[in-house]
Amino acid sequence: MPELEAFAENLWIVEGPEVRDFGIMFTTRMIVVKLSDGSLWVDSPVPVSFDTLKRITALGPVRYLVAATPRHVWRLETWYRLFPEAELWVPRPTPMTLKSEALPYSGILGDTPYRGWEADIDQCAFKGNPFIEEVIFYHKESRTAILDDLIQNHPMVRGKNLRNALIRLFGVAYPRGGVPPDIRLSFVNRTLARRSLKKMLSWDFDKLIIAHGVCIKKDAKQFVEEAFRWLRR
Repeated sequence: MPELEAFAENLWIVEGPEVRDFGIMFTTRMIVVKLSDGSLWVDSPVPVSFDTLKRITALGPVRYLVAATPRHVWRLETWYRLFPEAELWVPRPTPMTLKSEALPYSGILGDTPYRGWEADIDQCAFKGNPFIEEVIFYHKESRTAILDDLIQNHPMVRGKNLRNALIRLFGVAYPRGGVPPDIRLSFVNRTLARRSLKKMLSWDFDKLIIAHGVCIKKDAKQFVEEAFRWLRR
């Protein structure tokens, strides 16, 4: 079962189950941040064991449940049942938004962080893509950037030859990782995308959490610059 893993100061991750999207299996990952007021900010929640849930709630009250990408909105439903007092924040709806029922959203994520977490977390809506307008975050205390789907960094898996070949072909293999070609091609307004990337690179981050693949604990800005080289040309 998933376990709570400390990634940095006041920042944890939990590995979730694999899910199928467009016929491909993806790993999942949840991010938990303890804010300076003692409450918890949770991005892309995943199913957890009772023991892991107890460890999370021992850190503080769950106040914010966030889906940073349209593909993760459906994952808020179960956790909202567990924490009905939590605020739900989602990205701008797009044709790719996945949701299973109407939920009482508190707001739409954009370029300006909500006042409840602005002291701890900055954010930016990565614009230019009509299908996947993901919101990226920066945890100031730990100097960690948080992305969900934009960058992937998949390790090779023994015995999965076709999967491994596709990962290499798509340019998202560990250790270099990258932005999948389908996401690259769907950025129809690269001027807006470059502005978003510029804001992200203005953050003083050294670590990177992503949803799919290996996270980066050192020199993450260089890793991101390389992953977005196609956009900076």
